[in-house]
Amino acid sequence: MSSVQEVLAVLADAGFEPLPKPLTVVGTEFDFEAAVSGTKTSHDLVLIATDQMPRKRLQRLVAGLARSLDLAASRRPVSLVLIGGVAATDRVELERHARLLPILSAAPSIAEIEQAVSVLLPLKLPNADRPNESNPIDEVMTALGSQDATSDHRALIEAASGGPDAVREALRRYLNEGTGWTDKAGADR
Repeated sequence: MSSVQEVLAVLADAGFEPLPKPLTVVGTEFDFEAAVSGTKTSHDLVLIATDQMPRKRLQRLVAGLARSLDLAASRRPVSLVLIGGVAATDRVELERHARLLPILSAAPSIAEIEQAVSVLLPLKLPNADRPNESNPIDEVMTALGSQDATSDHRALIEAASGGPDAVREALRRYLNEGTGWTDKAGADR
C-alpha cells in the first residue's frame, strides 16, 4: 500500500470521503494525488500530496484551489497533507492558502500519519461507563494516602463535586459537629 493510500485509509476511518480525481471546483480541475472531504463533524477539504510533485506546481495548485473556493463562496477549511517533508520557504507559501500537515517520512508508519493528521481526527475519550474502573472517590483517597477514610473524610471529598461553596458548607458542618456548636451558636460568633 502506498503512503497516499495509507493516509486515505486513516482519514476514511475517521469518516472522510474520497473525492474524484482530478478534483473539480467551479469548473477548474486540480490534479492532487488525492483529496477527501469531511462528513459529520468535520467539513475540511483535505488535499494529499507527496514530495514527488514539484513544489512550484504544488504552490500554484493550492493557490488556484483557494481562489476557486473563494469564487464558490465555500467556507470549507483546506488542509494539505504533505508526505515527505517541506522546505521552510515552501512552507510559508503553502500555509498562506491551507493548513499544512507535513509528514516528514516518505514512507510513514500509521502512527506517524495519525500524529500528523491528529487535528482532523475525532478525539478518543475514555468510556465513563466502564464497570471495572474504580470509584473516583476511592482514587482520590488512594492519592491522598487515606485508604481507611472515615465517613467524614468521604463527605468532604464528595462535597467537592458541588464546588467550593459545597466544600465550605460541609467543612463548616463538620467543624460545628466536632466543637458541639449549633448553627445558631456559629452564627452569633
